Amino acid sequence: MSRPIFIVLILLAAVVAAAFRLPGLEQRPMHGDEAVNAYKLGETIEGRGYEYDPREYHGPTLNYLALIAARLGGVGSYVGLSEFILRVVPVFFGTLLVLLLLPIGDGLGRMAAVFAALFTAVSPAMVFYSRYFIHEMLLVCFTAGAIVCGYRYLKSLGALWASLAGVCLGLMHATKETFVIALGSMGAALLVMLCARWRAGQWVGDLKRVRPAHGAMMLLAAAAVSLTFFSSFFSNAKGITDSVLTYSTYLDRAGQTGLHEHPWHYYLGLLAFYQFADGPVFSEWIILVLALIGLGFSVSGSFKGGNALLLRFVALYTVLMTVIYSLIPYKTPWCLLSFYHGIILLAGVGAAGLFQLKSEFFRFALGGLLLVGTWHLAWQSSAAKYLYNADSRNPYVYAHTGPDIVRVANRVKEMAQAHEEGLATPIQIYCPGNDYWPLPWYLRGYRVEYTNTVAEASPSAPIILIQPPLESALMRKLYELPPPGQKELYMHLFYDDGQVPYMELRPQVEMRGFVAKSLWDRHERARAEAESTIQGPQQ
Repeated sequence: MSRPIFIVLILLAAVVAAAFRLPGLEQRPMHGDEAVNAYKLGETIEGRGYEYDPREYHGPTLNYLALIAARLGGVGSYVGLSEFILRVVPVFFGTLLVLLLLPIGDGLGRMAAVFAALFTAVSPAMVFYSRYFIHEMLLVCFTAGAIVCGYRYLKSLGALWASLAGVCLGLMHATKETFVIALGSMGAALLVMLCARWRAGQWVGDLKRVRPAHGAMMLLAAAAVSLTFFSSFFSNAKGITDSVLTYSTYLDRAGQTGLHEHPWHYYLGLLAFYQFADGPVFSEWIILVLALIGLGFSVSGSFKGGNALLLRFVALYTVLMTVIYSLIPYKTPWCLLSFYHGIILLAGVGAAGLFQLKSEFFRFALGGLLLVGTWHLAWQSSAAKYLYNADSRNPYVYAHTGPDIVRVANRVKEMAQAHEEGLATPIQIYCPGNDYWPLPWYLRGYRVEYTNTVAEASPSAPIILIQPPLESALMRKLYELPPPGQKELYMHLFYDDGQVPYMELRPQVEMRGFVAKSLWDRHERARAEAESTIQGPQQ
């Protein structure tokens, strides 16, 4: 494959990636994690500053890179943010992940790189989480950048590539604590390869190629980038020490048992075969099968067209990453992206390696199989982001906000509009364990009090949202404690057509609502007047 054709095909794959990622970014309800990240971004936009929290929220790169998107979009406040502005950030890095295959085409082999670009563009996991305002896609992209820059440095021994590798390492560190898994896997893979080269008597020449000054430049670049982000651009020196202290929290969480504990095969199960209830079958089988074949080609050195050392590194690195992530008890589905990127690279090698076989019939059949498999991946990506974007029948939906959240928020806003104070209408939300996210996103700009207990001494707001475990305490506050003549009747907020619909914040997390009858009556009168005005005089 000529270089011009290779470049064109990678660019076309990037266009396909963008086409799968950009449309309908506002359609999926905001996940709680997305809402928390958006809230912190809102604080930064409004000048309240950003300070890294070592106990939660991961690293600062997402916040500051999203700030760029917000400024470019003309957003000057938390209220002005939109799902599109937020999610276009991971879309950008999900598309950039495809383009990073350009400088590594000679290492993987151009045909392998093209196949890897195509699989990256249409993979359901890659597409779905490229539309999520969380840190994962950024981490994957920066990790890929570090591998690419490291490879280019060893090829050219250029100081620029060493510095860029350092920048990527610094960005990895400043994105998420799990960068240590990628860094450790890279180091272990290099060590294994160096030992193999030592046994072959070739390690002395390898070490002589690496210039100490360039290594120092890489480390300085990594430190400079990391310290700049963690210190909030040198306004919070404590953030630097917190970036180290955070690993105690991370280690505790990684080994814990509980809600997010899953068996070792959890990630591979999501990728290989997933069907829940009456939903469709989700499977990225074509990538997994080709990756196993690519692993064989890479380890044996039988693949023609790529750099044997790079292919062995990718193989070792990917196996190590997959094993480590599988063994960690604490699992969330988006974490699989970190090792799945390596699997996709191996799948590209596997597809290209099979096309190197001499049988014309086999290559024809392989082409048909790849066409069917790629179409299946593309269909799943479309189904995951549109039909099942907040549905448990989608393997990548996890503890996700349900579609009821929009109805809940709209109902609250309707009632607030009928109140004389409008946006300043008092709203109370009672949730055990402060489990109310992403409501702060949907009710941003409103006067909302969030609490995990029902305080009997405080006055009751005209609009109340509450989870069932606290409802009895609320009823006591509304109807038992007030003296005669001071009780106000409350109506069901979601009352509609003689029924009270069952509203969920997330699956099995019910949300109930109440509104003061005086406000309810005012809302009903306003609605009746509006309907009368629209209908006009009867003839």
